[in-house]
Amino acid sequence: MFGQKVGYDAGPWGGAFVDVVARESQVNIPSFVYSAAGLAECIRSGAISRAPKPGDIAIYNFSSMSGHEPDPFGPPHCGIVTDVQEFTKSGRFVTVEGNTEGGSKHLTKDGVHQKIRHVTDVVIFCRPAFSNGVPTSRSTFYERLMKLMDPARTRITGDELKEIQEAARAPSILRLNGEIRHGDRNKRIETIQLALATVTDLRGCEPGKWDAITAAACARFQRNIGRTGSDVTGLPDPSTLNRLSKVTGVFKLDS
Repeated sequence: MFGQKVGYDAGPWGGAFVDVVARESQVNIPSFVYSAAGLAECIRSGAISRAPKPGDIAIYNFSSMSGHEPDPFGPPHCGIVTDVQEFTKSGRFVTVEGNTEGGSKHLTKDGVHQKIRHVTDVVIFCRPAFSNGVPTSRSTFYERLMKLMDPARTRITGDELKEIQEAARAPSILRLNGEIRHGDRNKRIETIQLALATVTDLRGCEPGKWDAITAAACARFQRNIGRTGSDVTGLPDPSTLNRLSKVTGVFKLDS
């Protein structure tokens, strides 16, 4: 059921379990559907620790091997830390994990189980900022945007600056007139770039062009919302834009 909820029901689902728990708890974290992508995002933001706290996501040095075709070189297994009382003395901690087997002969089926783990099995503990996922405040939007993009957008003109300020006051209406492809240039792309700049480290792009830098930022956002494999296209399809609109509040899609 967890794989189905995130759209990937034919492979390892330990990370999907983490994502669904976060979603149903109304907290905003990077997606761990492909656990290596969630790990990379936490490393990038410095949200990692060698010692666990309840609520951390433990990233293990082995892959999920239960309930699907075994792949020893698959993405690392992960679980949610729930108890660390014995960690200082023994290095052990308690988790709840999906896509794993239980610890007794009565609980050997693939499922969600409580596990006792040891620090020697752990690559790192991820500690995302468990803040409620609400759109960026309009009062701080402009300051945040300029802080993110100033070092890169040396080509900004006075007219462009006015457009950015206007975007900070109210969401733009984004009308999709056909598919955006690599190398395209238009004003719609500027709006999407502004939105991507609030949720990724988009820097150095050419305003209004879907260049390699913009595509990389889009791909990062797609991984952060739970896409994996060939579904990470780096292109702004309607599903990606719908999530980007909801997360950032920079634009609204024209229905």
